[in-house]
Amino acid sequence: DLVDWGKPLAWQVGHLAEKYDAWVHQPVDRPIRLFGNPLLEASTKTSWYWVPVVWLPIVFYLSWYCYSTLAKGTTRIVLTSDFSILIHKYFFPMLFLMGWFLWSFIEYCIHRFVFHMKPPAHNYYLITLHFLLHGQHHKSPFDGSRLVFPPGLASLVVGSFYAILCNTLPEILGISVFVGGLCGYVVYDMIHYYLHYGSPKRGSYMYSLKAYHVKHHFEHQRAGFGITSTFWDHPFTTVIPDEKF
Repeated sequence: DLVDWGKPLAWQVGHLAEKYDAWVHQPVDRPIRLFGNPLLEASTKTSWYWVPVVWLPIVFYLSWYCYSTLAKGTTRIVLTSDFSILIHKYFFPMLFLMGWFLWSFIEYCIHRFVFHMKPPAHNYYLITLHFLLHGQHHKSPFDGSRLVFPPGLASLVVGSFYAILCNTLPEILGISVFVGGLCGYVVYDMIHYYLHYGSPKRGSYMYSLKAYHVKHHFEHQRAGFGITSTFWDHPFTTVIPDEKF
């Protein structure tokens, strides 16, 4: 072994240098301890149910807020001083789905370009960061306590998504797109957990996703970055070859 499994791994992996990339993609079925400090270690673990508990109330409230605001019939997009478009309440489902679709693209980009970046072999800190963000999940894919994002960490991405949309679009439209994206994130985290621990029926959509994700972990770590769907793998040519299970 290249590491001492009896000690926290967070401060060891950076020393693996050029051996890190091959090591992190050789899965083990054993618990991983990242930090020696009990509180810091506990902060890296999250039970799956905290994702819907924390985020779904926000999704429901903002959905109601956006729909009821649009229902007042006062929301308009001003194109010129003499021309504007009324945004009816029935536009909300379309805006919601736009946000969900946008999240699917962000999901793909984060998974491919951030989680699967190849840190420089000489950079101790980038290797450590990669391991904490996603490398530990590939090293120990059966660790059920680290399959969903801790709400504190997720709030950084969620908050950035909200700020960008609300500064790009008129406020109520930005929030409508945001809440769709937030719902898409919740579904993503729940599906990811299910793909590791669920037992979908053979031939079902979830079964095909599980098979696809298993191949990503154990055979094709540089492809198959879609979690909730394989849609974005096609235009980016990262589709895993079809094989029967």
